Amino acid sequence: MHDMPTLCPADCRVLDALVEVGFDPTALEGLSDDDRQRVDRLMSLFALTRDYPVEDSSEALVHATIAAIDRAEREREDRMQLSTAQDVARSAGVRRIFVPDFITVAAVLLIAASIVLPVMSGMRQRSLDAKCENNLRLMGYAFSNYAADYDGAMPVVAEAGLNRSWDMFSNFLHLSPLETGQYCTPGCMGCPGHDPAAGPGYSYQWQEAGRARQWNGGRASMIVLGDRNPLLDAIRLGRTLEPNSVSLSHGGRGQNVLASDGSTMWLSEPVVGRDNIWLPAGVDGLRPGEVVHDPEEDVFLAH
Repeated sequence: MHDMPTLCPADCRVLDALVEVGFDPTALEGLSDDDRQRVDRLMSLFALTRDYPVEDSSEALVHATIAAIDRAEREREDRMQLSTAQDVARSAGVRRIFVPDFITVAAVLLIAASIVLPVMSGMRQRSLDAKCENNLRLMGYAFSNYAADYDGAMPVVAEAGLNRSWDMFSNFLHLSPLETGQYCTPGCMGCPGHDPAAGPGYSYQWQEAGRARQWNGGRASMIVLGDRNPLLDAIRLGRTLEPNSVSLSHGGRGQNVLASDGSTMWLSEPVVGRDNIWLPAGVDGLRPGEVVHDPEEDVFLAH
C-alpha cells in the first residue's frame, strides 16, 4: 500500500491562514510570492469540490426529513411539559396516581383483606366462645350457691308443676330464682353470640316440680345447661331441623354446655354418649305434647 499524501509544513501554515479568513484569499496580506502560489494551488483544489456534480434531493426526501424534525421537536416539547407538571406536583406535595399504581394498591388491599378478615373473624369467634364458656362457669357458681341454700336442689318454679309440654311452657323460667335471689346477673344467663332479642340465650334441662335433679348429685354428672336448642326454635316457626343440628350461637361449629358438677364442655355435635341433648329420650324428633323425661338419665335442654 502507498502512503497517503500529506501537506508539507509550509502548505499547512498557508491552509491555517485561509481557514482563519474564511477561505477568502484576498483577505490575506503580506504574503510572499511563494506563499501566494501555495494559496492559489490550495484554492484550485477547493474549487474541485464545487464542480463535483450532485443530484438535487427528491421532494419526498425533503418532506420526510422535515416531518422527522417536527416530530422530534414535538416529542422534546412533550417531555419538557411532563417534566414541568411533575415538578409542580412534587412542589405542591401532590403525587399523581397512575392506573398501574391503582391496580397495585388494589391488589395489595385485596390480599390483605383476604388474610386479615378471616383472622379477625376467627379471633372474634374464639372470643365469643370463651365468653360463653365463662358465662356457663358463672352459672355453675350460681347453681352451687343456690344448692347450698336449698339442700342441694336445682332451681325449679313450683307453680309450673302441671305444665308438662315444652310447647306450652317456657322452661327457662325455672332459672328465674337464680336472678331474683341474686345468685347471678342477667348478663351471665346467655351466650354473647346469641341475639337477646330472640329470647333466652341458654337452654335448661327440662325440669318438673318434685322431680328436680340434685346439683352435683346422682350416679354421674349430667348436662344441665347449654347453648339455645335450635330444634325448638325451628318447630315453633313451622320448620324442622335434623336432630344433630348444632346451636346457632357459634357459627355452626358446635355448642358449650355445663354439667351438674360445674364443669364446662365444648361439643361439636349435640350428643353425649348416645343421648341427644336437644331431644327427650326415646324419640327421633320433637313433637308438641307431654314430655316423658327422667332427669337422672336424660338431658333434653329446653327454653
